[in-house]
Amino acid sequence: MTDADIIGLVKEALFEVAPNQDFDDLAMNTAIETLGLDSITTMEMVGFLEDRVDTTFPDEELAKVQAVKDLGALIRGQRVGA
Repeated sequence: MTDADIIGLVKEALFEVAPNQDFDDLAMNTAIETLGLDSITTMEMVGFLEDRVDTTFPDEELAKVQAVKDLGALIRGQRVGA
């Protein structure tokens, strides 16, 4: 899956859980904390991503996620920071 595919998938998840926000400038280096999501909405986004890629991200790896690129690693089946 390319970076563009991952950004598209994350945008889709974000539009699903926070439809009134603008995520047009989303990039692989975008920090998750800058997205303006609360913890529940963040977990809903993660759940959406897990459903779309048919996997469950390990909790210990989710705890390390700081940017979209980290979500990309999990989507690709890699460890965060690998």
